[in-house]
Formats: sequence, structure tokens, C-alpha cells
Amino acid sequence: MKKTVLITGASGFVGRHLIPILEEKYNIKKLTRTPNNINEYAWDVSRQYIDDEALDNVDYIIHLAGAKLNEGTPLTEERKKTIYESRIGAADFLRKKLIERKQNIIGYISASAIGYYGFTDKSIEIDENGHKGFGFNADLSADWEDSAYRWKNDAIANYVSIIRVSLVLGKDGGVLPIYDSMLKQNPNVINNMNDSYIPWNHVEDMAGIFAFALENHLDGIYNSVAPEPATVTDIYKAIINQKQSNKYKIIPYEGQHLISKKIEKAGYIFKYPNIELAINQIYNK
Repeated sequence: MKKTVLITGASGFVGRHLIPILEEKYNIKKLTRTPNNINEYAWDVSRQYIDDEALDNVDYIIHLAGAKLNEGTPLTEERKKTIYESRIGAADFLRKKLIERKQNIIGYISASAIGYYGFTDKSIEIDENGHKGFGFNADLSADWEDSAYRWKNDAIANYVSIIRVSLVLGKDGGVLPIYDSMLKQNPNVINNMNDSYIPWNHVEDMAGIFAFALENHLDGIYNSVAPEPATVTDIYKAIINQKQSNKYKIIPYEGQHLISKKIEKAGYIFKYPNIELAINQIYNK
């Protein structure tokens, strides 16, 4: 008999790619404010409301929901509260509902973010033990992860996976269109040779890591970043190469970057380990 996975944020970029990976082996339930399909259920964290049927027979919960940090509006205190409640508030609400129902699940898989890290860390490679940063993004990510640990501390979930997501690249969403647009507006932008590292992952690998964590009952924190680092310049070069423009010599990688060794050691195999493969797939899909 198929086990059941309840997903928050299922209509988001990662969620849309995650569901096809899981739906053959699992029953999928989605939480949404506006349910339209048979497997969609209403919830509203601000009103502390959920359709109780959403939680019936649930074995796993994947928490992807979260209001965007960058949606073109100022990051006011009110906006910060909305962002916080969509992540931490939502996690706590679901956990308390299960406590009320005296219901346990096998696994709770939560998104977090690379905003956790203090990128002033002087390590050449930053793994999951990297220093916590300062400011709203770091505090938000830390509180988000604490809300996930509460599922295990309260014995509601047997295991808890926390996936620190990076910038996502894909054809139908993510950050790649931003870089593409910048190149179109100013083809000479590449000459600035911006060598800042960009923690990135292809959306299929991002979704794949969430599915892998669920199926393998991974416990703990994992970076969701591609194995091979890329600088801003490398992204520009890969885009230009795909458009068959001028070829540029790829500069060596050096300096700080997030690494994915922990998830690789757990057995996950990346489909798109480097920026050239990822962008080639996106532009030629």
C-alpha cells in the first residue's frame, strides 16, 4: 500500500518538480489556500485553519512553503513577520495539529536556506558546520531549522531532514532569467569579471534531494548545492556559450564556496554537477 506525503508549497518551483518524482510511489496531498483538485486541501496559517482530512493517513510531510524574501516590496517589519509566519509559524501550526490528533509521522522534511551561513567564514569550503551569519536571513533560517527540530523533540516525527536550499536554476523558473536579462541589457557585463561564488543547484537536483531525503530517511542538515562551484562570471560564460556567441576560457575556481559532500556521501548522485551541464539542459530542453 502506498504511503502518503503531504506537501506545503507544492505549487512552487521546487514543488512542481518534486511531485513527478514522488507520485508514482506515494499518494500526494497538497496544502493550498485555494484547493481545486481532489488531492488539494485548504489551509490558512493566519487563521489557524486546516482541513482535517489533509492530515488523515499522512506518513511524511515536506514543508516547502514560504513567502518570498524578494518580491519587489520593502523588507518592512510587517513583511518580515509575514515571511516568518509562512515558514516557522506554518511548521509550528502543523506540528501542534498533529499533537492534538495524537498522530505521528515517519518523517518531516523541511526546507531551510543558505542564508543561514556567515559568508565571512574564511574556510576554503563551507560545509553544513559553517558559521551562522548575522541579520534577518541568518536568524530566519536558524529559527526555521529550530521549528523542524521541534518535530523530533516532541516525538511527532521519527526523523527530520533539513535541506538548505541555494539559488535554483531551471527553464520554467528560478534565477537564471535574471542573469540572462543582465547579459541582454549589457553584453559587456562579463568584462567586469565578478568572481563571487554563487551557491546554486539545478531544480531537478534540488527536487531530487528532497525526494532522496524522504526515501532514505535522512536525519540532519544537508546543503542543496551543486558539487562544482560557479562564479557569476562562469554563469555568464555558460549562457554565452549556449547562445553560440564568443567563447571564453573558463577561469580556475578558487576561494570560498559551499559544498555538497554530505549529501553525496549519503548516496545522492547529481544529474547536473556543473554549471555548463545545467545551463545546457535548460536552454536545450
